[in-house]
Amino acid sequence: MNRFLSILYLLLLTPVTVCPQAKEFPKLTGFYLGQTPPGKTPVAFPFDYMLEGYRLHSAPVFTPDGREVYFSAMDFSIRYSEKIFVMKMIDSTWTPPQIASFSGDSFDGSPSISRDGKYLFFSSARKLDEDGMNETGHRNIWYVTRMGQEWSSPKPLSYRTTGWENGSDLSERGNLFFDSSDIYSIKFPPDEKYTAEKLGSAINSSATELHPCVASDERFIVFYSSRPGHFGERGGDLYISFRNNDGTWKQAINIGKQFNRGHLSTSFPRLSPDGKYFFFLKLIAVPWQCEVFWVSVDALTDLDKQSDRN
Repeated sequence: MNRFLSILYLLLLTPVTVCPQAKEFPKLTGFYLGQTPPGKTPVAFPFDYMLEGYRLHSAPVFTPDGREVYFSAMDFSIRYSEKIFVMKMIDSTWTPPQIASFSGDSFDGSPSISRDGKYLFFSSARKLDEDGMNETGHRNIWYVTRMGQEWSSPKPLSYRTTGWENGSDLSERGNLFFDSSDIYSIKFPPDEKYTAEKLGSAINSSATELHPCVASDERFIVFYSSRPGHFGERGGDLYISFRNNDGTWKQAINIGKQFNRGHLSTSFPRLSPDGKYFFFLKLIAVPWQCEVFWVSVDALTDLDKQSDRN
């Protein structure tokens, strides 16, 4: 993991289960927290609703019905403090964030939700027997299954790399894309006959690739890369690769200045469950301060013609 990413996880270990609200929680009504949907130019998606001491550390992900939103946040004064939080829309009004039922003291982050809402994936440093977390903070992909209004107990993905796994995203084709310094895919749920495939040089490079976000039909994939030539002042940018007609991936391209300029780094791409909107984070200051942005997915699909010229 490169130096910039290592800084993000340089924290102190202390369990935290309950935190007071940092400020009076505003009244938020309607879908997408009452925000007006964006066009093809990225605009800020106000999301400063953390508990006291916590800072957002992933883009928000919504359930298919739009009535729950999950995200991870951490207290950067406490090592391995990252947790997954949830807000719910009751009637038409959103509740303040609470720690999700399946999260807690195991360094959990980077949630994503399957398009049918059946599975929620996340990275976690919990031990495979769930008896606490490993002392190194080494994370793998875990998931929970929807059971009515609740989630099941977390289960680890049966396939694991030797590296640190961070983000993941499941397509409607049943392929789970995840990272471990490079981008991989594997059939979900995996068993003994499935192994992970490391995506080729059209997507992976000698730099670090993280946080895959894939269209439901896999027509494109967006991911973070620290490869040279980024617009951000440090860290890396978001890149996109589209599918060729034969199913291979086109050479990934930087998604452009309007996404990747004017900040330190861009990361944590996510799509709305209906595939209409694209969310991502801009890191604006260190220690970690970030803002959420969103844009019509048309701004991404318009880049396909540009990728054909590369």
